[in-house]
Formats: sequence, structure tokens, C-alpha cells
Amino acid sequence: MTIMNPLAAQQFNYRWCPIHRVNKTKVPKAVWPWLMTQASLTAALQCLGKLDVEVIEEVWGTPTAREKKRLKLRPREAARIRTVLLKVDNKAVIYARSIIPARSLQGHWRQVKHLKHKPLGGYLFQHRSLIRSNIEITQLPQRMFPDQQNALWARRSVFHQYGPGILVNEAFFDEINQLKLPFGLL
Repeated sequence: MTIMNPLAAQQFNYRWCPIHRVNKTKVPKAVWPWLMTQASLTAALQCLGKLDVEVIEEVWGTPTAREKKRLKLRPREAARIRTVLLKVDNKAVIYARSIIPARSLQGHWRQVKHLKHKPLGGYLFQHRSLIRSNIEITQLPQRMFPDQQNALWARRSVFHQYGPGILVNEAFFDEINQLKLPFGLL
């Protein structure tokens, strides 16, 4: 079971840097391919074992100031906030926080609010017209997940198709280093 500091985890309000500007030597070698891949993490994880999505919270809420800025949201704009743990063979490997503005719930994206225990990434990557922003990364403070021995690396990007898009933040637990990298992820 992964324990997290809910106040820190909810926020994800840290400085993000475009991945091409990051000194690769500062990032653990095993985590780098997971951070930089443009491919679906859901598909990669499904190749490695039984993937489960544990929904921590899925509510209408207020994104952080940085999340609003990244999505170019209006001051009081409504957004669904979905936080989940992605588990492979019952081990939590990724914490994800997605910001889904109401204006983005159009077309087939209207179904996003009904995913429940299905992975968001698996749904988004089904659609060929999807456009993804550049990936940004950050190192999160260790206090965010007290049961993790190291500060975690995280990434975020915006998926565009409707409205302002969907912002997906993903933090990689140390347990991901125990997984064999799927072919083609390097």
C-alpha cells in the first residue's frame, strides 16, 4: 500500500521544466525512459502484468494555479480532478492526477467522466486525432510520499482534442524500477 501526504499530493504545484532542458544525468537511469516516452504508459504497463486502476478521488474541484495556467483556464472554470494509482500485479507504480476542464468534455471525451476503474491513458490513446504537448518533468519532494525512500520524478503533458485539453500529471514510484522496460520504450 502506498501512503501519501494528501495535502502535498493533491497540489502537484511544483516547478516544471521541459524535458529537453533537463540534465539527463540528474535523473535515475531506470526512470528516464518512463519520463520521456510519448507512448501510452497504460499500454506499456499492461505488457508487464495485470494493470489495475485504484481511484483515489474523482470530483469537480479547483485546479492549482499552475494547472490553471498550463491549461489556460479562466479563474473560476470548473474541472474534474481525477487522482489514481496505477498498479501492476498489485504494486503501485504510478500516481496520476488528471485535470479535465468541463469545456474539454465534448465529443467522445464526454465518456471520460464515466471511466471509473479504467485507465484514462488507455482511453485517450485510442483516438488518432489526439495531439500531445511537450512533456515537462519535475522532482517532487520526498515528503509527498513518505513511504517512498527517494524523492519521486514526475512528468506532465496536455492532451488536446477538445476545449483546453486534459492535463495529466504522473509520478513514478521506486517500484517501477523493478519492472522490465517494455520493448520499444527506450
